[in-house]
Amino acid sequence: MTRWPALLLMATACHANAAPLSFDLPRLDGDGRLDLGQLPGQPVVLNFWASNCLPCIRELPIFNAHAASEPGLTFIGIAIDTRAAAQAFLRQHPASYPQALASPALLPIFGNQIKGLPYTVILTSQHQICTRRLGAIDAAWLAKAVAACARP
Repeated sequence: MTRWPALLLMATACHANAAPLSFDLPRLDGDGRLDLGQLPGQPVVLNFWASNCLPCIRELPIFNAHAASEPGLTFIGIAIDTRAAAQAFLRQHPASYPQALASPALLPIFGNQIKGLPYTVILTSQHQICTRRLGAIDAAWLAKAVAACARP
């Protein structure tokens, strides 16, 4: 486990010459859109989820707590779902950070070729993938990933 942060840094190095990732998605939690390009120079934690995903429900409190403890770090939830189902989910399981809606076609762009959920991506301040995880996260993984990818 002591080599894990080194692997994260290697992932960053592998993407160093890649173009910054971007999206411009409709918001679920209000009017307007969420545009990754409006967050220049900021690392971002992306969590892709769906309303019918039980692991997504279990990890939401972890993201809420971490977003509250890291006010300088941007968290964005991205529902791969219908608008109605995603909004109903958020009424039952409120998120403390911005939420957007996307189609499954966005997942491969962010490294998820099989389009499984939940899926978490930590982007560097240059909006390149530092690390990612398919499947539910836990608080320890998120803390280590943020420390390796999103802190100066």
